[in-house]
Amino acid sequence: MEQVLTILSGLSRELILDTDDLASVDALAVAAQAGGDSGVGALMQLARLTGEAAADANAVPDAVDRVQDETPLWRLVALVVVCFAVVRADYPSRHDAQAARSAVSARADIVFGEAGIYGSEAIAWLVSMAGVATLYLSRTAAERAPAVRVESGVSLPSTLLAYDLYGDAGRAHELVDRNRVATSLVMPVSFEAVAP
Repeated sequence: MEQVLTILSGLSRELILDTDDLASVDALAVAAQAGGDSGVGALMQLARLTGEAAADANAVPDAVDRVQDETPLWRLVALVVVCFAVVRADYPSRHDAQAARSAVSARADIVFGEAGIYGSEAIAWLVSMAGVATLYLSRTAAERAPAVRVESGVSLPSTLLAYDLYGDAGRAHELVDRNRVATSLVMPVSFEAVAP
């Protein structure tokens, strides 16, 4: 448990910027060091706080996936962090919300199979938490516009493409970010965009 606590504390400090929340991280880390049931409870509260208080909720799943720990306890903690973060993240398109829902479901399936060692109460809580997150993501997906493939035939600047698509050149950064383009002046002739 100590290794997972160390990893989670470091992740919390990477993702959380608010000083009050960081003070809570310290208090929960101390409580988790006590071990036993109360220690595991404090660890879960720290995981919840990390997901809820992260400055950039969209960055949480990638940050969690960078961790090189394959223990069942870490996977359980990671599921808690991600479930509390995904309900705060921004999903510009239906595809983005559906991808997040699939990722949460895949992560939960693994954890549910391993969580039996923590008892039926823990499993019920995990199932409920993951269920709320996936339901939220399903509703969000239903409300968002789909992502579409745009063919321009010639490389154009992102500002011009954003103006043509949305009537707003200020949305050029969305096209650049979505397509991971190195320079905004030369967009690929085929790219993904949120439907106008």
